Amino acid sequence: MLTSFLFAACLTLFGCDPVESEPRGLFPFSPDTLDFDQIQLIDYSDYVQPLLAHRNVFAPVVGTGPGLLGDYEWADIFDSTWGETIVPFDADGSLFIRFIEDLPGDAEIPYPNLRNLEEDEIRYLKRWIEAGAVNDDGEIPFADSEHLLYAAVQGANYVAIIDASRRQIIRNIYFADHGFECAPNGPHYMVFEPDRSAVYVSLVNCNTVAKISGSLTMDPSDEAYFLGATRSFTTPGMMALDTNTNRLYVGRSTASLPSTTPTIGVFDSENLDGEPIEYPIPEAGTSFPHALGLSPDGRFLLTAPLTGQDAYSFDAMTGDIISRVSLGGVSELVHFSILPGGTSATLTANPADGSADKVLFFSIDEEGTLELTGSIATDGERAWHAHLDSDGETVLVPNRASNSVSLINVPTETIRLVVENPSDNGPIVLPHSPGPTHAGAFFVSNSNLNGMWTPPYPFLDGSGNPLPNDAFGNVAALDPETGELLKVLTLGHYPSGLEHWHQGGHHHGMQQVDPEHNDHQHEEHQHDEHDH
Repeated sequence: MLTSFLFAACLTLFGCDPVESEPRGLFPFSPDTLDFDQIQLIDYSDYVQPLLAHRNVFAPVVGTGPGLLGDYEWADIFDSTWGETIVPFDADGSLFIRFIEDLPGDAEIPYPNLRNLEEDEIRYLKRWIEAGAVNDDGEIPFADSEHLLYAAVQGANYVAIIDASRRQIIRNIYFADHGFECAPNGPHYMVFEPDRSAVYVSLVNCNTVAKISGSLTMDPSDEAYFLGATRSFTTPGMMALDTNTNRLYVGRSTASLPSTTPTIGVFDSENLDGEPIEYPIPEAGTSFPHALGLSPDGRFLLTAPLTGQDAYSFDAMTGDIISRVSLGGVSELVHFSILPGGTSATLTANPADGSADKVLFFSIDEEGTLELTGSIATDGERAWHAHLDSDGETVLVPNRASNSVSLINVPTETIRLVVENPSDNGPIVLPHSPGPTHAGAFFVSNSNLNGMWTPPYPFLDGSGNPLPNDAFGNVAALDPETGELLKVLTLGHYPSGLEHWHQGGHHHGMQQVDPEHNDHQHEEHQHDEHDH
């Protein structure tokens, strides 16, 4: 920093006294002399930067003296770990504010000088964050992000956007801001327009699919951010989008009632509130369509009922069944992934007879006919929402009941690695959905509905009481070669779907193949009323 250099030169060459000369020479004002509630202008260099520096808020140890103004340049904050504490447009969801307002006064925090901020100063900084945490040129932090993970925080009714390169939360989208309360289960799954001009989100107990903007420069609470919604569609779950025909295929979540939700909905993505076409599945009397996948060319739709013994391929345009494959007994059928080229697919299946949970392998011929070609046990319990990794040949399989993730090589039908929870209270607890490897890490969302994982900070509720562990889940970043835990991002209650978008397109059509969460099956897999 220029200011740091000049200050160091002053000390070296002239023996300057830092206590007496540095603050007076560099700071335009003392915060103690201003009422920040009276300052209407939100300006970084005139007010925010001097305030942050004067209170030296990001010093790692307690101190009463000011820091260097030059150390608080906007770009330096958001290019460092300091920036991880600030979520633009969301002051109350930023650790910067939560450290001050949502923790006991004696709780240890990484930046103790935050507690030196006065109440009016906190309110001013909250206004700055709510306005996008912009600099003097109006730039918004992280608007250049190119690899995004959308994490559906189902129990807390919001979606967190994670920059996979930075491994940090960069936006939060609260559906209550747009009139959708969705209790007890909100967002579950997401699919994207290729340019992220729109994102489609299934809102389970709002019985709709919402269409929202993918903009990183717009406030997610702005009215213009919300682009539309389907008419009532009971407990939507997994989805697939065909951008060539503007068809959005919507399955059902595990909160569905089998007697009333026997169909896949087919919506016009450009006119979501139009009347949908509905494709019934033959096993509708006993279950509902859950696992869902669409071939890259949009011709074939794959599905399987949540509790059933068959997998199906449909003509996506007509809804006619092309093939029905017997799987040899009732299983909990969770997630389809279609592999690059569209000639093969995998399905996670947890047999009701108590035999090993597994990944099934299928071929898909040019007519859309499915054929079961093999299977492999996952070396874990309750195979969940498997996703194809960015190498195009590894399937990442969360094992929900054993708190692990299996990395399975599809061409060889072998397990490459099983990532275990690093400790009894580690973060991999009820893993739900994985995100593909990027910049040396793959990701997995963890629901933590049983509260086995203790979040790093004992946040309080609105009445000042500690929130229980199960009020928080997380997304964990893991090394794909060793399984080492690299980072944990704390989220709210019940993270579920985790979907990836990146600049230039999706990895191998991943946006088109995914199922959703569920719970049923196995005598040892007792139904969990929270797992919808």
